[in-house]
Amino acid sequence: MSGDTATRQRLLDTATRLFAERGFHAVTVRDLCREAGANVAAVNYHFGDKLALYREVMEGALAGVRNDPTTDVPDDAPAEERVRHYIRTYVPRLAAPRGRAVWAQKLMRQEMMDPTPLAPWIAEQVILPRVRFLSQAVAELMGTDTDDPRVGRCVVSLQAQCLFYLPNRFREVAFVGWRDTSVEAIQAAVDHIIEFTLAGVRKIAE
Repeated sequence: MSGDTATRQRLLDTATRLFAERGFHAVTVRDLCREAGANVAAVNYHFGDKLALYREVMEGALAGVRNDPTTDVPDDAPAEERVRHYIRTYVPRLAAPRGRAVWAQKLMRQEMMDPTPLAPWIAEQVILPRVRFLSQAVAELMGTDTDDPRVGRCVVSLQAQCLFYLPNRFREVAFVGWRDTSVEAIQAAVDHIIEFTLAGVRKIAE
């Protein structure tokens, strides 16, 4: 690996860690270069500016999300099965993230607390495809269109139930034992969210 290539990789690795820990706005170019052992001009040399570096960090962290298994189900599958598949796939990935998913979660948490200029792009990459997928399935279950406000509220409710199982230090301290990540506990949570969501959607559709 050449010196330039090694420096570029150190900057990427350092930026991923610092942005995930502190957020984009709280990390300076000087911070990045100091911790990466690079010249202060290295970020501009290799990436153009800090925002371009951040975009490359997000590209790497979200690479695994683009081939999203939560929405990887045949288009002609029944709406109920599409909802079941989404929850079965999504909750375990949230509750026990591995590899890139760990960094992606931390970066997304920082982005949601203090959005950057890349927020619309990130939403289009990660969040909106899932919302569209769920909206179509829920609308079919309700016998209505995706622009029906009830559909949006059902999708928000479903997502909120799933997102509760994200790692969260406050809940771990305040509610001891709330986040049991054993296979059995996660499966029980999945089954509950499926049953609760489908029953709710059916009731609202009435």
